[in-house]
This record gives sequence, structure tokens and C-alpha cells, in this order.
Amino acid sequence: MKSKRAIATLLIGDYHTRLWKDYCEANWKQYADKHGYDLVCLEGALDTSERAQKRHPSWQKCLILSQDYAAKYERVVWIDSDIIINVAKAPDVAEGVPLEKIGVTDYWEQPVPHLYRECLARMYEFWGEGAVVNYDPPQYYKNYPFDQAFDRVAGNMVMVLSPQHHRKFLEHNYYAYEDRGPAWLAEMRPFSYELIKDGIDHWIDHRFNMNWWELRFLFYPFLLQQPLVSGYPARIRRKLVQWMGGDSFEDIKRACIHTTFLNGYFFHFGGDTKEDMRLLDTSITSWKQCTLAPGHL
Repeated sequence: MKSKRAIATLLIGDYHTRLWKDYCEANWKQYADKHGYDLVCLEGALDTSERAQKRHPSWQKCLILSQDYAAKYERVVWIDSDIIINVAKAPDVAEGVPLEKIGVTDYWEQPVPHLYRECLARMYEFWGEGAVVNYDPPQYYKNYPFDQAFDRVAGNMVMVLSPQHHRKFLEHNYYAYEDRGPAWLAEMRPFSYELIKDGIDHWIDHRFNMNWWELRFLFYPFLLQQPLVSGYPARIRRKLVQWMGGDSFEDIKRACIHTTFLNGYFFHFGGDTKEDMRLLDTSITSWKQCTLAPGHL
């Protein structure tokens, strides 16, 4: 152990392990070394009980401070394993977070509340009748229902934690709630409720969770129609390719990914976008590079 601070993640399954080792490990090590963190990668389920196996694996992040390693550290920063860091730009994520508080991003602030509402509207239209509609933070709590509603929603893809102060809090969330299906968002909805109710929330810059899955809907909705690209009129395809400076739909997607990467600190490839991690060149430093095909970066 070199530091009193650690960055931690959890890898469950060969798929997530491969992605993290291929695209994240070296990148995270650079960030950890730059800001004085140890890097801790936990592998395999932390709870193998029948109850745990019936729940979404994301619940297990509530147990990360219950492991032996955590007692060695004053501060543990949790990062989901499908996040790539803009090392050149990202400041220390724990800077300014009081030890007794949990540092989190506000989900409704990406990039600003009124634009996130537009993002939600597009997602709900995309999903149709299967959408679970929460247009504002109070609805996020009232629809389930919790006995209180708040005007903010905590994302827990990145958390600045203290093992001394927050182990019991996370364990309470794990054992007090059951998984109520996809609309429950695994542990995130009760986590946000309990965090704000207990008054231990500390809000960090939304750029520490740039969620690619959602930002596509807001800024690059044409990427959602990739299976239909061959059906686009030729003139539209030519204009898109010319505009983005590439030779294919993949080049267009790559340019959009690089633009989003440069606009933030931690780039989160959630949902069905994890394979897009292979398109990101973390060495880019200028917006001018975003319009070039990979051979010219």
C-alpha cells in the first residue's frame, strides 16, 4: 500500500473483466498515479448467496467497503468498470469532498437540467410503452413510492467514499431493499433516496459521469439508427461522412465519442455502448482531432 486513498472497482464475469483490462486498466493507473491513489480491482461476486444471484450484479457495489482491503484506506473512490478517464483533463475527483460525506454526481445535471429533460423525452419516445417515466427528480421517488421526494438524483457510477463513515450505509442499502426489476435501476434508486434522506450527499461536477448511453439521445440521435444506415439516401450518408471527416458510419461514431470524451472527465460506456470503448483513443487532446479518421489521429 502506497497511499491512504484507493480507486476501486468490481469485475464480475469474463466479459466485463476483458473490457476493463483491455481499455481501462492502464488508463486508470495513469489517473491513480497522477493523483496519489492505489488501484484496487476486486474480481468475482462478493456475495454468492441465492438472493444475490437473483439480483442485478450492480447491487454488489454496496459491499465494496465490507472487504478486507477497505480498512487500510481513509478514502475509497468507486468507479464503474465501464468508465474511461480523460487523464489529461480530469482533476482529483475527491477534492473538496468532506470525509463524512459521499461525493456523487447529480443525474439531472448532465449537461444541464433542462437538456436532460429533453434527453429523457427522446428516450421515452424511443422505448415507447416500455418506458418508465420520471420527468423530474420528485417523480423519480414518488413513483415507487418512497415516503419522501427530493429535487436531486444521485448517480452512483462514481462515488467518493470513506470506509470508516460509509460501510454501514452501503450495507444497509444492500440488505434493506430488494430488486424490483429493471425500472428500479438496481441499487441506484434506493441509494439516492437514502443518501439524501440521511443528509450525507456532496455533489461533484457532472463531468465525472458523462453517460454515453444517454448523451447519444441528446446530441447524436442519428447514431441510434445504425442498423438503418444502409437505408439512408445516398446524399444524406455522403453529407454525414463529409461533415464528420470519416469514411464510414463507424468513423462518424468515433468522432462523436471523441467529442464527448474531450467535453468531460469520466466517460461512462453504459448499457449497450460498452463495445464502443474500442473506438476511443485516449491520447487525443484537441477537438480538431475529433473530425479525422483513426489513421490521421
